[in-house]
Amino acid sequence: MKKINGFFLLFVFCVNSFAQNNNDYKYLGEPYYPEQFLQEKDSLKWPIEFDISIDVKDIKNIDLNKDEFFSTLLISSYSNYDTSYTSIKGDTIELLHEEFFDIYIKENNLKGDAVSSPIYYKNTENYKYLFYEKFKTKSVKRVEAPFDISWDLRDFPFDKQQLKYKFITTVDTSIIKLRPSLKFPSSYNTPLENLKDGFNVEGISYNYKYNNDNSDLIRTSPNTTRSIVTETLEIILALDREGSWLFLKLFLGGILSFLISCLVFLIPLKTEFESKVTLAVGAIFGAIGNRYYVDSVLPGLQVFTKADAVSNLVIFMVFFNILVMILQKSEKTNFPYFQSPKNAFYYSLYVFSIIFLGILIY
Repeated sequence: MKKINGFFLLFVFCVNSFAQNNNDYKYLGEPYYPEQFLQEKDSLKWPIEFDISIDVKDIKNIDLNKDEFFSTLLISSYSNYDTSYTSIKGDTIELLHEEFFDIYIKENNLKGDAVSSPIYYKNTENYKYLFYEKFKTKSVKRVEAPFDISWDLRDFPFDKQQLKYKFITTVDTSIIKLRPSLKFPSSYNTPLENLKDGFNVEGISYNYKYNNDNSDLIRTSPNTTRSIVTETLEIILALDREGSWLFLKLFLGGILSFLISCLVFLIPLKTEFESKVTLAVGAIFGAIGNRYYVDSVLPGLQVFTKADAVSNLVIFMVFFNILVMILQKSEKTNFPYFQSPKNAFYYSLYVFSIIFLGILIY
C-alpha cells in the first residue's frame, strides 16, 4: 500500500513538474484557469483564435457637439471549432462566439437590444465558399447602435477623426485571441449615404489594447495568481474632413480684416489720418468678430486648434498694423524702418504670410 501511495505521489509530482515546465496548467482543470480539464488527445487547444471583420453599411449623426455617432454594420467572426466541444472525458464546453467576445456600443456597454441574434454557418459543402483556412464556424450579426467618438480637433479644420469599433474579450487572453480577418477584410459602403457632407472615409486600420481587471483574479499556476487580462481589437475607420472649403468659410472674413488694416499704410498720413483710423477700427472689429465666429463653431473646446492659431494671428497682425500707424503719427522716430509706410505694408504682409503658412503646414 505504501508503495502504491509512493508511486501515486511520484506520478502527481511528475505531472505537476511537466505542467509547470510546459506552462500548461490551463489544461489541468480546477483550480487553474479556465478550470476545464483537457487531456493531451483532446483537439481543443487554448487559445482559441477568432478572425473578425465588419461591413459598415451606414454612418450618421457626425456632430462636433456630440460624443457619439450612429452606425449600422454587419459583424462576421470565424472560429476553428464548432459551437460546442465535447472532451474525451465527456464534458461539454460551449464555444459560441458571443461567449468569448462582444462589440462595445454606447447604449449599454457590451450588450443591447440593437444587436441582433447571431446566425451561425458551419463549414459544410453548401457553405464552403464562406470559409478559409481551417475555420469550422462563422457567425454573422447585424448591429444598429450608437458608438463613442473622441474628437481630436487640434488640426481643425484639417483634422482627421477615428471611428472605432471595439471588440472586447470577456475572458482572459490566455484562452482567446482576436485577429482581423485578412481573407475577408473589413469594408464599408461606397458611398455612405447618410455620412455628413464634408467628410469621407479614407481607410481602415487596426489596433490592440489590453486591460487588467484587478477585481477578478485567476490562478494560472500553483504559485501564480493574477488579474484577468482582456483584449480589445479596434477596427478603425479614418474619417477625413474636406477642410479647404470650411477654412475659407471660417477665415475669409478675418483675412479680409487683416488686408483692410494693411490699407492704412497706402493712405497719405498727413491729409487722411481720420480715414486711416476708420479703416483700423473696422479691421479690429472684423478680426474680433471672426474670432467669436470660430468659437461658436467649436463650443466648449479645451484644446488649442489650428483654427485658434489662425484667428489669433489675424487679431495680432491687425493690432500690429494699428500700432505702426500710431507710431507713424508720432513726432518721434523710434522705429524708422516700420515708420516708413512702404516698409510697414510689405513687412506686415510678409510676416503674416510666413506665420500663416507655418500654422497650416505644422
